[in-house]
Amino acid sequence: MAETNKFDIKFGTDGWRGVISRDFTFTNVRVVSQAVADYIKTRSGRVYGTGAIVGFDNRFLSREFAFAVAQTLLANGIYTKISSSAVTSPSISYFSKKYKLYGVMITASHNPPSWNGIKIKLSYGGSVSEEVISGIYSLIGKSSVKHSGDMPFEADVLGIYERYLLKMTNLPRRSGITAVVDSMFGSGLGIFNRIIKTGIHSIHNYRDPLFGGINPEPIESNLSGLKQEVLKQKADVGFAFDGDADRIGLVDDKGRYLSPHIVFPLILLYLIEQRKLFGKVVQTISLGYLSERIAKHYSLPFEEVPVGFKYVCPRMIKEDVLIGGEESGGYGWKGGIPERDGILNALLIYEMLSKSGKKLSSLVQEMQKKFGKSVFKRKDIKLSAPIDKKEFTIAVKRHALKLANIKEIKDYDGLKIVFRDDSWLLLRPSGTEPVLRTYSETDSTERTDKLLKFAFEVVKKYV
Repeated sequence: MAETNKFDIKFGTDGWRGVISRDFTFTNVRVVSQAVADYIKTRSGRVYGTGAIVGFDNRFLSREFAFAVAQTLLANGIYTKISSSAVTSPSISYFSKKYKLYGVMITASHNPPSWNGIKIKLSYGGSVSEEVISGIYSLIGKSSVKHSGDMPFEADVLGIYERYLLKMTNLPRRSGITAVVDSMFGSGLGIFNRIIKTGIHSIHNYRDPLFGGINPEPIESNLSGLKQEVLKQKADVGFAFDGDADRIGLVDDKGRYLSPHIVFPLILLYLIEQRKLFGKVVQTISLGYLSERIAKHYSLPFEEVPVGFKYVCPRMIKEDVLIGGEESGGYGWKGGIPERDGILNALLIYEMLSKSGKKLSSLVQEMQKKFGKSVFKRKDIKLSAPIDKKEFTIAVKRHALKLANIKEIKDYDGLKIVFRDDSWLLLRPSGTEPVLRTYSETDSTERTDKLLKFAFEVVKKYV
């Protein structure tokens, strides 16, 4: 039996994350790798492939952890390759699909620098289902870890991925567009610049395992440097990518951060009106009303799902989905893999600007004139201890029913109160930490702030 405490290893959405040297240790990484190997061997030749590709990001010891994974898989007789350089999570997903392999990515995405993790990808080119994650987790510690001194062969994952990006986009030879790219010191650095060779200014474009002291998450509070650089360079657009480049943050030509509730519908509108693509629109419960209005305007099916791309991915695989997205800035669309991809979406927006000949701020203004204004904000309220999501939802729902002008109340992932004008408030306890996440979208800053204040008062009353 493997020597580990299974409770030190907490599996989440698409794998495991932990603090380096506390629970994310070489011993535990090998134990998890053995469980992955056991899972692959029990399902050899069925559905998900028989070999594996292992990738890693720019975090501390990521490359060394990747070799530990690869050598454990090799010791189990599993055909395994490792990326020749730091790569992005979407590039591992694409490589997995192209060569019908399992994918193992060493990354903690947007988490603090002291964290690292393992993401599992399957041969359909996306994140694993809860069923697969549960299957792997159930095998942890069930068999002794096999060791091998063999070195895995290397694979040019990024070269293959960059050809995929070119295939997915219709980029002009010359556009005259100036862009600022903030790689946030992550593994996406240099990729956009190799594809768009002119008019690009880069910041945070080198490896720093400490990420400059800022978590590599492309949200507004972390992008002051990008906003300043866009204004300084008089650029048309600013792009930011998280630590493993599956999410995007966007800044317009006026130096304003655009929330995912504007970016997602903007991409949707371009795919419909310019790419002439159609299909179902799938988004998580914490995304907004503009995309739903656009779907309704063009008579497209629309579905809202719980938070997490793991709920979007299966629909992209099984149904005719045009686009799927989540509030954290992860979007995937028709023709590509069923996966979030920050760099691919940046290239699509670059294509959008090139084709339209308009400023990004103008495109946003035109969309909001036609489909309404969006002001979205999110506030996380720290609690003294985690709370039961089901009990909290029941209690708050009774209180919410007293509010006026309610159109609908959704309670399948926290509590979302939707008003008759489509504005909404979502209260969602975290399942893993003592935090209550509150989200709101209305047509004005004043109204959004008012709803978030109401949410805070509710929390004080019921928690």
